[in-house]
Amino acid sequence: MLLSHYLKVFSYPAEPGHLLLYSLKNSAMVLLPEEVYRLLQQGEIPDEYLGTLTELGILVSDLVEERQEVRSMLAEVNRLDPGLNVSIILGLACNFSCVYCYEGSLKANRAMADATVEQLIVFLKERYTAHTKQNLTLDFYGGEPLLYTRRIKDIAGPLKNFVEQQGGKFNFSIVTNGSLLTPETVKELLPFGLYGVKVTVDGPPDEHNRLRPFKSGQPSFDIILANIRDCCDLVKIAFGGNFTKENYERMPELLDSISDLGLSPEKLNDVQFHPVIQTTDQYTNPEFTAGCVSVNELWVADASLMIREDVLRRGYRTPKLIPSPCMIDMNDAFVINFDGRLYKCVALIGHSKYAVGDVWKGFTSYRKTYHLDHWQHHKECLDCEYLPLCFGGCRYAELQRSGSMKNVDCMRGYWDGVLEKIVLQDACFQENTR
Repeated sequence: MLLSHYLKVFSYPAEPGHLLLYSLKNSAMVLLPEEVYRLLQQGEIPDEYLGTLTELGILVSDLVEERQEVRSMLAEVNRLDPGLNVSIILGLACNFSCVYCYEGSLKANRAMADATVEQLIVFLKERYTAHTKQNLTLDFYGGEPLLYTRRIKDIAGPLKNFVEQQGGKFNFSIVTNGSLLTPETVKELLPFGLYGVKVTVDGPPDEHNRLRPFKSGQPSFDIILANIRDCCDLVKIAFGGNFTKENYERMPELLDSISDLGLSPEKLNDVQFHPVIQTTDQYTNPEFTAGCVSVNELWVADASLMIREDVLRRGYRTPKLIPSPCMIDMNDAFVINFDGRLYKCVALIGHSKYAVGDVWKGFTSYRKTYHLDHWQHHKECLDCEYLPLCFGGCRYAELQRSGSMKNVDCMRGYWDGVLEKIVLQDACFQENTR
């Protein structure tokens, strides 16, 4: 038996004389005495460790077979995927004017028509049945999706009935700015399958209000926080936000604010923040320049680690580091725009070049358009121990940076900078990661 190629080994200050072994392909971690690890390096496997380390993927029988297994991971995930996961853009009307919004000038009072709703339902029923799925999960976006609560019910109601009649499970979530998230609205949507809400807040009051004001210019922070407080006992709320190189150091002030409001860890489902991607396309605000061009920028690593540590230290839950395939690579994950067009990435709605069909005619081939498996053509990807966490990185980020999805968005610099500290965070705060 041999040590896995997709293995990182870190010192563990909390236990002198021990090492923390972390598997990048399955997120398993194990604490071993240093002398045991030295034996493993020499090919000497103590009997009492063999079974556990093999089961965790720390030890493998053949490195060539292991690499082939990882290269086939996306195909296997698709083969075993029991669900149909669909993001639905109900319309592009929005009551906010966020300075970095990737939809930008696309926003207008355009919404899904009755005929499109009817065909969307037909399309999803047919795909659910044809692909013999067990679950149907919808994520409603906008614009601001809570401007379209009637449409949510128009879509969710028939699909919930259909899926449950097939013996399957149906639910939906909403990605909202939070300004319209009232207890009355939540109670209205719960019978239709609402199971979760994601709300975005971008820092302490002054910073959030600068980045995410109402269209009128009025501040939105206090309204959003009050709505979260009033609804957190009714529905699971994922609390998050976006940070820039100008404001990430102030995120602890935001966490102070939610704590002072009584939003303790048990009130929120999870808390997670992401860097703003610097966009270059025709729809976005050219005056905004505080986002990241690449996650390999040093400030992104510093910011991600600092914020994540603060979230965990305060007792809030945050997602565990695991391989998470992009929806572009998932056969049964896609976006339906308000006009009925199909896309493979929420950030690319309105870019007709990246439409991959519609709900009337179905999918067209998108292998070339989205450069599926592009990492398979890059030796540095095939040899990289970070491949299970990356699979070529974010195509949207690469498109913004170079104008093409053909090249991979290599994340090696980022993972080199953050992985050890993230793994140590997960080991230290195991009860708060999932």
